[in-house]
Amino acid sequence: MKPDAKLERKIVRMLGQFLADEQAALGRSRAVAWAWIISGSLLWTVAVFGYAQPAGGHWILAVLSGLGGVCLGIGLWFSTFVEQWPAMRQFIDAERVRQRGRELDAPVPK
Repeated sequence: MKPDAKLERKIVRMLGQFLADEQAALGRSRAVAWAWIISGSLLWTVAVFGYAQPAGGHWILAVLSGLGGVCLGIGLWFSTFVEQWPAMRQFIDAERVRQRGRELDAPVPK
């Protein structure tokens, strides 16, 4: 099963950019992970304190807790990626990624 050419070009280009400056890209991913985790934690905290109020139980609190869970999940996905990258990096041949990127960017004769 061959991936769509446009999708393959996008994936190879993004991986090539990531490999070009790994430390900066990992730093950005770590910052994004923390931003999502903090956002999700704040949403959950607001929802929990809202439920604790005597007039609590409003439907908006359920929405806030759901959004908080999604934010936490996205943040954990990014942080897992950052933690697993050193183990995965050894299996990626950066030169082959750059070569494939050049092949995909080359003009196609008609």
